Amino acid sequence: MEFIEYLRHCPPGEPFYDVVEPTADAEFSHGAATPMPADWRRDDNADWIIFNAPVERVQRQGWKIHVSATTENAARVLATVWDYCVAHRVSFKYLRSETVLRRRNGKYADRGSAGKFATLYPGDDEQLEKILNELGDLLDGERGPHILSDLRWRSGPLYVRYGAFVERTIQNEYGETVYCVEDPDGNLVPDVRGPSFRPPPWAELPGCLTEALAARNRGTLRDFPFRATKAFHFSNGGGVYYATDTRSGEVVVLKEARPLAGLDQDGRDAVARLEREHWAMDRLAGLPWIPRVIDYRIGHEHYFLAREHVEGEPLGREIARRNPLLRPDRSAADFAVYTEWALNILRQAEEAVTAMHERGVVFGDLHPANILVRADDSIAFIDLEGATEADQNQVQVMAAPGFVAPPGYTGAQVDRFGLGCIRLALFCPMTALLPWGADKMAQLLDLVTTYFPVPADFADQVRHDLGPAPHWNDLVAQPADRPPLDWPEPGPAAWPELRAAIADGIAVTATPERTDRLFPGDIAQFHLPGGGAAFAHGAAGVLWSLAEAGVDVPEEQVDWLARRSREGSVTRPGFYDGLSGVAYALDRLGRTAEALETLERAASIPLDRVPGIGLYSGLAGAGLTLRHFGRDCGAVTELLIERLPLKSEGPPPGLMHGASGAALLLLRLYADSRDPALLRHAEAALRRDLAVMGAGTGVPAPIGAPWREPVLELGGAGVAMVLRLLIEHYPDPELLEVLDDLRRALGDHVVTGAGLFAGRAGVMLALARLGERPDSPRLARHLKHLAWHAVPRDGRVAFIGEQALRLSADLATGSAGVLLGLHTALGGGTGLPFLEPAATRHDTCTTTQQEIR
Repeated sequence: MEFIEYLRHCPPGEPFYDVVEPTADAEFSHGAATPMPADWRRDDNADWIIFNAPVERVQRQGWKIHVSATTENAARVLATVWDYCVAHRVSFKYLRSETVLRRRNGKYADRGSAGKFATLYPGDDEQLEKILNELGDLLDGERGPHILSDLRWRSGPLYVRYGAFVERTIQNEYGETVYCVEDPDGNLVPDVRGPSFRPPPWAELPGCLTEALAARNRGTLRDFPFRATKAFHFSNGGGVYYATDTRSGEVVVLKEARPLAGLDQDGRDAVARLEREHWAMDRLAGLPWIPRVIDYRIGHEHYFLAREHVEGEPLGREIARRNPLLRPDRSAADFAVYTEWALNILRQAEEAVTAMHERGVVFGDLHPANILVRADDSIAFIDLEGATEADQNQVQVMAAPGFVAPPGYTGAQVDRFGLGCIRLALFCPMTALLPWGADKMAQLLDLVTTYFPVPADFADQVRHDLGPAPHWNDLVAQPADRPPLDWPEPGPAAWPELRAAIADGIAVTATPERTDRLFPGDIAQFHLPGGGAAFAHGAAGVLWSLAEAGVDVPEEQVDWLARRSREGSVTRPGFYDGLSGVAYALDRLGRTAEALETLERAASIPLDRVPGIGLYSGLAGAGLTLRHFGRDCGAVTELLIERLPLKSEGPPPGLMHGASGAALLLLRLYADSRDPALLRHAEAALRRDLAVMGAGTGVPAPIGAPWREPVLELGGAGVAMVLRLLIEHYPDPELLEVLDDLRRALGDHVVTGAGLFAGRAGVMLALARLGERPDSPRLARHLKHLAWHAVPRDGRVAFIGEQALRLSADLATGSAGVLLGLHTALGGGTGLPFLEPAATRHDTCTTTQQEIR
């Protein structure tokens, strides 16, 4: 999920992701003249307050009206909307508070939904026209952000689009929830909410909107000297484009700012930030690190800044491409070459920031994405919208994750801190860990100085840049005068101590009094139906992993899981996100009867409603669960083979969502039946994933691809475990070589998280399943580095979750997954469900290549 979604689930002062409940006193005080009639129904959710009029017939979908507003006029606009809707018995909803309005109009908010403050639901096209004319007159002159997904009514704050009145959803092939409308044949199809007006083809445009559509089509930029040729970035504040200056033919970068949209934490919109960027670039003109300003103008209500196009790559991308720590195929010479390059970049960055300060400008938002590296390794700074005047000593108002200055840092101190983070990130891209404890900086510096031949004063320079705050996260339950976490020495002997510390850390987080979740985990538990009970992010996975690790599981916690299953909170059929995984966990926990009841509910869901082929939420997970319980899974397998993608298009590669999960089911069924066709399909599925990943092809995955890292969910760790199962039946020399490459990458790659699905715990589990001994140097190195992600809590251990904003206890991203990974690597555990070794070994394999072909 996007970083912005994680921010929404960060209650102040709480160490875990959670639902941030709306408070009554946060509601807009609108001062409407008309009281709400008693026969209207009110419904609330986290963002909206909804009032339903007692009408005879409620449309499920149709043309609806959105009202845009700003924080300055929202209360006034709401009073007008309220009085009109109550008087005319029109159902409506509005954003509940200024906080929600700011967030939904924020810089990183969804562009398709931004600007929507209130929604009105007309009964028919006649009422639609009446509301637009009458309410449009009442709101004439009020301002609000342009709603990109809608058709604007005249020049005021009213907009129209076709969409659902009543929420209906389906799952797409990747298991994602998709909002829907119904087509003329009665099929649910996606209700597209993109950044442009695109009604469904069957939705006839009401006659009253004909002129509005014509006005929209006429609303192009006139006498505008730039022709956009390619868009390469969008945010709610506007777009960034490659463009041609029609006056000179020069290729430029054109940055757009939408008025009243893209708000930052200080409430400034995109236009205010673009004006700030224009000021800073003018002030810094002539410096070799600052692109030349070409033009600044208004075009069709939006503001545009054109600057010189710098041929170069973002520093973050260059780090990912060059840093030998992020590649398995590296040598000491590679580290020396990279260090020389990185120090050159740092020297230039230091000179540039010093020159900016001398001209009275604080950059304010230093991070690798805002630095471009040219072909000759010179650098340029871009995106100066966070710049401030140096003599004003302002606090940081915007920053990238991992580069946020501590509270109290102002002015040049903010830039100095950013330089310190860049020093670390060039060698070890894990600066998001810094706030979590005084020991984190020391751990990262130890990694850098161990691998890279940096100057003797490198660590001192980093400490100087980062300044006096050793850590600044008030969620760390560790007094500053207490010694850092006493992490055990690597090796199997560490397992009993770690098991106790991690299990105790999980136990104290249990909240059996809650119905939405038993243990804190990733925000996905709040975005899936019954996610707090499911296997990946909920109670099923946590309780199962505790039992697998030999930890006693309290019966009342198993009762909680069984209760959630009976009450129907879990509705999906999948393994990691639904009923199949809950059934599997209940069976392991000794609740066979409840497990079978849950399995029946999963099996009763039609197969065409099971999304995709994957292990996480698709047919592979459902089929493997049926097989585990001794049920026939022929229909599941037949449909899976029909869906199986053999080309690069389709789901991402990997164990959880890709064709490798499908291959796992096919291999298990082959072990049962010895049907060569199943083995053939399994091989084809695995080869598809390997091809997309670039494994064995000599063409690596693109930089930035999530499957580039050898992790369990999307990368090589999960694929390697299934590949080994295939090789146990079919020891193809080419695949054996690929497996060796994947295994080697698991041992040498630096992983930036702790979790099972996308971090170090999953890599350790995979290494163990691939035959690595518990006392091997590679496992010892991974165990040592798990300490980077560990946080002490009153003698117990917790682990930092996804995005490093909060802790997590779940299987996929938190402590339960770390427990399982360590149990597999050090305690002799069998690993994830369905991945135990096949019964057939290389020396007893009887399948021939001829049978496969």
